[in-house]
Amino acid sequence: MALGRDRVHYPGSMSNTPPPSNPGLDLESEILYQIYPQSFADSNGDGIGDLAGITSKLDYLADLGITMIWLNPIFDSPFKDAGYDVRDYYRIAPRYGTTEDLVTLVEQAHRHGIKVLLDLVPGHTSEEHAWFQQSARPEPNEFSDRHIWTEHAFDNGAGLPFIGGEYDRNGTYILNFFKSQPALNYGFHQRNRPWQQSPDAPGPMATRQAMVEVMKHWLELGCDGFRVDMADSLVKFDTEDKQATIAVWQDMIGRVRAMYPNAILVSEWGKPELAHEAGFDMDFYLDWGDNGYHLLTRESPDPLDRTHDRSFFAQHSDTPATDFIVQYEPLYRHGLFNIISGNHDTPRLAPRLTEAERMAFFFFLLTMPGVPTIYYGDEIGMEYVKIPTKEGGYARTGSRTPMQWDSTQPNYGFSTAAPESLYLPVSGGPSVDKQPQLLALTRQLIAIRRTTPALQASAPLEFLPTPHPRLLAYRRSHLTIVINPSAQPLDYPDANGTMVAGIGGAELTEAGLHLPPTAAAIVDTDK
Repeated sequence: MALGRDRVHYPGSMSNTPPPSNPGLDLESEILYQIYPQSFADSNGDGIGDLAGITSKLDYLADLGITMIWLNPIFDSPFKDAGYDVRDYYRIAPRYGTTEDLVTLVEQAHRHGIKVLLDLVPGHTSEEHAWFQQSARPEPNEFSDRHIWTEHAFDNGAGLPFIGGEYDRNGTYILNFFKSQPALNYGFHQRNRPWQQSPDAPGPMATRQAMVEVMKHWLELGCDGFRVDMADSLVKFDTEDKQATIAVWQDMIGRVRAMYPNAILVSEWGKPELAHEAGFDMDFYLDWGDNGYHLLTRESPDPLDRTHDRSFFAQHSDTPATDFIVQYEPLYRHGLFNIISGNHDTPRLAPRLTEAERMAFFFFLLTMPGVPTIYYGDEIGMEYVKIPTKEGGYARTGSRTPMQWDSTQPNYGFSTAAPESLYLPVSGGPSVDKQPQLLALTRQLIAIRRTTPALQASAPLEFLPTPHPRLLAYRRSHLTIVINPSAQPLDYPDANGTMVAGIGGAELTEAGLHLPPTAAAIVDTDK
């Protein structure tokens, strides 16, 4: 049982100020690409994607213009939640290869100008993790407080989800999500039970140090940073402004940055004002209910229901641009806030949105602030499918099917395995070899963005008034971007200059910019 790395207890206390930013960390022209590793490319024919498969596709990513990839969890796991139940933070899951395979991927990615971010799951482990197994022992030991345990076997968890009767320890243990994911102990901000420890108690402090050591290990091997799962959820019973959790991150990130000042940390938080206070470099705009991001592309009762879709980018919708603007505008000013094409937890845009509608969305995605983030396959229009759950995916499983490389090859070029042996079935439809219009547009806009400071991550943004509620117009320095997602032609008179890029037949006339249905344009007003 390899527990030696976790025997160091950090004696310090929580920091009250954010760690200093590194002025040498330039994220302005980055393009982030999310890879679900078991579904990207299979190099050995076992039906499951792997690290060597990802390495083999670096030319494609570099040609697309990608500068950074984020890999969903690749650590050893029982895969009851597709790897978000980590059994060993220091071991690569055998299905993906070895540590040497990861080092090779990182080295080759760097040669292509691509950074590699791993997925860090700091809030919980697998129930099979050695830390948890030690904490479950009846006799006290140094791991007794690594996870959260109540005082006795019939305790109700104080309202938190819990499991009892599984182990000899006299207590129930607190869960984060599934039964297989016991929560790590970072303490409680508000405490009303004896077993609820302060965030600066020895047990929570040891948990912090353990996670710092995990990050340092992979950074030492050449990885560039981490996307952090559920970054806001560490301290239990925290206040709405998450000040206790923020202090924990300030402490951990500060210690990591002391040794690795260029480490990149991206939070799954959805509230950039809090994420950046905690020390993260970027935060994701997540699909929450009726928030601004949801209104853009996912305002549908069903991932396949086009008829009742009121998403802004659905042509027949009546949702005005202001519904998004009023929610987004106060958020992006706090730091890099990444808009995503989708992720492993959300339904894909296709087939609910047409290719023309998705092209209009990508026009928006690649001209907005933050670091645009593309979920693998969205650039070719891969489709959401309703299929049985796999490894805890449930409804999310339909967004995790194999990447479709070549329609002329078995399994669309994902794997040489028999179709029945694939991790998930190939959904069919679009593929890289068919060169969809969306793929060509993505390449074009990424190339423009990476060479145009006015379109990059922190360049200024100003939303502009429009003569029609379905028009979205905004200025990035000397560039004006206008998007018409509607089913009717619309004109935007306040666009004079030179067209940099356009889709859907957009054209500049003496009267201004004319936009047919589902059209968009970038106009350089300095020319």
